[in-house]
Amino acid sequence: MLRVAALLFMLLLPCVGHAQELLVPHEHHEWASFPEGSWKQVKQVTETFKDGELVSSMTTTLTIRLKEVGQDYIVLEREAKSEVSGQVFEKPIREFRSGINGQSGGQRVRITPAGEQKISVLGKPYKCEVRQMEVLDEPTKIVGKVFYNSETPPYILRREHTFTPAGAETPQKQMVSEVIALNKPYPVLTEIKTVAFIVQKTTSSDETTETVEAQCADVPGFVVGTWMTAYDANGKLKSKTTVQLLNYEVAAQEMVPATTKTGIFRNKRNQRRVFDEQQN
Repeated sequence: MLRVAALLFMLLLPCVGHAQELLVPHEHHEWASFPEGSWKQVKQVTETFKDGELVSSMTTTLTIRLKEVGQDYIVLEREAKSEVSGQVFEKPIREFRSGINGQSGGQRVRITPAGEQKISVLGKPYKCEVRQMEVLDEPTKIVGKVFYNSETPPYILRREHTFTPAGAETPQKQMVSEVIALNKPYPVLTEIKTVAFIVQKTTSSDETTETVEAQCADVPGFVVGTWMTAYDANGKLKSKTTVQLLNYEVAAQEMVPATTKTGIFRNKRNQRRVFDEQQN
């Protein structure tokens, strides 16, 4: 899925001291822009194929909760329950800490401003700040380019990344994602909201994946729908995955002085959305 893949791309640069320069500010991040305690629940259905025939199907219900927002990181709690061939498997609750833009552990990224460039969406130009990135001190060379517009959700209007193993002359994997539509009405549970549609294509020597995603800046994590199809090296269908939003909540606001560890105020939003599961 697009957002899952995006989290693989580490997009922060360590600066002097312990602080890190953020590629996307808190107010434009898919999770950090929401108060701690905000959550979403989604249903993910993955179908696996062989020789054009469906061989297995798995349905997973995921509840993802924002536990903590720091100056340059977030902590997410994930609860999952899967159903395969009529059997239900509950997985233990786990917490994941990542950088504001997805880097993990001690990974470091160099971000270099690369001027401005206009991105066209349905014929309308949007001026973007171009930021080049490179993952440092890793065996696989990961480089990319991000086109950021601070006034237009989902804010990153295009991403380009390549992955080149050590010693290789050409990339092993390439990924391009771009917004193809903005400000479109879309049903989000019981409401019609404004969303952006994003298309991503990831290619490697053994697989190609094509993903369409709907993102809404009013929903924690932004993603409200995902449709992904994977093909093998011969172009045969490998799998299909869909993700459907079941429920979400924007937690009540909490004002935190800038002297706390986060160094930011948490009164980012004025709305609260809660939907009864009976409505889903």
